[in-house]
Amino acid sequence: MLSILTIDGSDNLDYFLYKYNLSKKDQKRIKDIDRFYKDEITIKSFSEKNLNKIFYFKGRQTVIDILSFKLFISKKIEKKFLILIEHYRSKVIPTMPILAKDLMEKYEIPEGKSLGNKLKDIEKEWVNNDFKLTEKQISKIIGL
Repeated sequence: MLSILTIDGSDNLDYFLYKYNLSKKDQKRIKDIDRFYKDEITIKSFSEKNLNKIFYFKGRQTVIDILSFKLFISKKIEKKFLILIEHYRSKVIPTMPILAKDLMEKYEIPEGKSLGNKLKDIEKEWVNNDFKLTEKQISKIIGL
């Protein structure tokens, strides 16, 4: 995957993707790495909480690619990134414990845009709270 050499903060990646015929899957992988590194990178970028969010929303491969690229561009090999890669290789993607039907049945929320918005808000809270959620948090989001 030599294409990762084009990730350098310039428009080289866009040109490379335009010029060469990469699969959509490989294009997505490269773009995910590029987007992560175009943001301001801090120590918090590599916190387990932030990596868990990426893991949940973007998947295992994206987290492993981001960590592998970090190793690739580092001047020395940092063991913590090797450990994180192994951790995410075996980690199971969490499943959101609340479904639309749960909100419809338990809280009598009718199907529609409001239900979808509340479900998204609950998911956001759940992810930000390290994949934990209390009844009290759900009630607050629902507006009870």
